Amino acid sequence: MRKLICICLAFLTFACGTKSIDLVEELDYDAFAISLDSIMTLDQGVRKSFMEAMQSGKAVPDSLYKQMNSIDISNQSWLLDKLAKYGWPEQSKIGDQGARAVFLVIQHADLDVIETYYPELQRLADKGEARPVHAAMMLDRMLMYQGKKQVYGTQASGMLRDDGSWVIWPVENPESVNERRKAVGFLDTIEETASDMDAIYNPAEPLPQGD
Repeated sequence: MRKLICICLAFLTFACGTKSIDLVEELDYDAFAISLDSIMTLDQGVRKSFMEAMQSGKAVPDSLYKQMNSIDISNQSWLLDKLAKYGWPEQSKIGDQGARAVFLVIQHADLDVIETYYPELQRLADKGEARPVHAAMMLDRMLMYQGKKQVYGTQASGMLRDDGSWVIWPVENPESVNERRKAVGFLDTIEETASDMDAIYNPAEPLPQGD
């Protein structure tokens, strides 16, 4: 019996030791940051082409939509695997460019992904390990996707007008939106943002009616 107990204890010690080794595995942040540079190039490159196509006054080719969707799916698949294992990385470990890349990939994801990771981004922003403006933009996008008014006025939509014109999504308490923007680090006003986006801004813009 004593021999059996010793064998069991030895097995448990080995099993626990193996688990502890798994837990101390860490992300190679330098390699991660290098990969994020490539992610950023792909994400922004296709969106630059998309914006140029929109500004040409012609219909955006279906092939460009498909290319952007394919890049987004690939980027998200790669990044979500890392976030599931290690959590949202601190900016001090991956640099400003890397932090922006992580933000953009999640910002361009579906609502369920944004709802999952926005709290992590906000938590890091609160302790100085992410940019507050990124957290503000993600909050606005999440609220827009949920059919609610945004807080900082960073998001526009082409679904608020019959002609497809870009319009700043409705804003909660628009009379104080620029104060809120300034508080989190935006350097421009909502009016300036609308102008840069070639979008209509109506402080009294109502939420669209449901079907």
